[in-house]
Amino acid sequence: MPVSKSNYQNYTTIIYQLDEVKKTFRQYKKQGQELQQTVKEDFFPGLIRIEQNNGYNTFSGLNNLLRLRDASNWSVCTKLGLKPTGISNYYSTNIFVENKKKLCIVCYLKDNQFVELNVFPEFYPCKKSELTEKVKELTQSIAYKKGI
Repeated sequence: MPVSKSNYQNYTTIIYQLDEVKKTFRQYKKQGQELQQTVKEDFFPGLIRIEQNNGYNTFSGLNNLLRLRDASNWSVCTKLGLKPTGISNYYSTNIFVENKKKLCIVCYLKDNQFVELNVFPEFYPCKKSELTEKVKELTQSIAYKKGI
């Protein structure tokens, strides 16, 4: 089930390994330092957290949040809602790198030791009417490559 559009084949994968587990979050540390030139390297911090959504924010209907360690205090770090893609254990969110919106598909299995972030720098602009279908197609392609 490969993706039909060739410009979506150009994406970066960043893998984070489980570092710490608490009641409301799982913290991950970046594994390896090799990043392609398609995404600004210093945007991706050494630590991320997948948190349970406690509801005290603007992310309604989302059970999990991705927090990027881009400040010295976790409470002021960038927080992103993880939207289900329709394929289990895969979520999507938008990130901004150098003021450009990029699609990020996150593979997160709660019992797994790793979180995988797949960043698609050339995804936008995308028509709103096609967004859900294209995200699901990309997710299926990633899952297919991983043999899931």
